[in-house]
Amino acid sequence: MNRRDALNRVAILMGGALSAPTMAALLESCTSKESASAPFSLSADYQEIVAQIADIIIPATDTPGAKEVGVGPFIEMMIKDCYSDAQGAHFKEGLKMVEDKAKEMGGSFMSLTGDQQIEVVKAMEAEAKTEEQKAKEAQIDPETGKVKEGSAAEEPVTPFFTIMKELTLFGYFTSEVGMKEELDYVPIPGRYEGCIPLKEGQKAYALG
Repeated sequence: MNRRDALNRVAILMGGALSAPTMAALLESCTSKESASAPFSLSADYQEIVAQIADIIIPATDTPGAKEVGVGPFIEMMIKDCYSDAQGAHFKEGLKMVEDKAKEMGGSFMSLTGDQQIEVVKAMEAEAKTEEQKAKEAQIDPETGKVKEGSAAEEPVTPFFTIMKELTLFGYFTSEVGMKEELDYVPIPGRYEGCIPLKEGQKAYALG
């Protein structure tokens, strides 16, 4: 799957909207970044949380879930190689917020029950929507209703849960399980067919 095909597929799964950092990550080459700061990395505890949240977003059913196909390490690799230092720092802040919300419920995130973990994830989803709305409002001049001069060039960091969800979908549906078991994978496409009928219950085709 090439980058543009991956971008299109994740956009469809997200309902047509992708954050600017994720679009850049999918369309540009993932190369090591020159930075004065230490390379992005997650502690073992944070790695476990990322994998668990991904598994809540795409749980195991009759096919493996996100954790089993290795989406957690994929997310860490993508943020390290393809996102800005500011976005990486903001992602870690989101993970700290996850733990803070978990402590309010009586323990670490991984010690909570499944229902409690889902409650924390839903709270982070709501937090992402609030954060996105505040970022939009900050770019609008309340007197004119227009975008403030220069604000469009200053792209704000994307909320933790938004990046988490986008990379979970991207990682899962470009994995072997996602391509072959969730999608209808055609490893060697035949002739071009502009319009073909789909059977009832037909899976979407994986773009190879």
